[in-house]
Amino acid sequence: MMNGNARSLFLGATAFVTGLGIGVGTGVLFAPQSGARTRRRLKSFAEDMVEDTAEAVDEVIERGKRLITA
Repeated sequence: MMNGNARSLFLGATAFVTGLGIGVGTGVLFAPQSGARTRRRLKSFAEDMVEDTAEAVDEVIERGKRLITA
């Protein structure tokens, strides 16, 4: 079970990643570029988001472990 600090960190990270994804997605969709270039950028963005999300989850897990052992 998460305590208040871990839960706040998790919710904050989730909100940040969600907002970032929506913002970048909207910007890319309204950018004046060709469809092929936009698709390449979206693919690259999705791959980056997977990596960033994995890193954020790892950080939350590490902080949770530190909080539990403290």
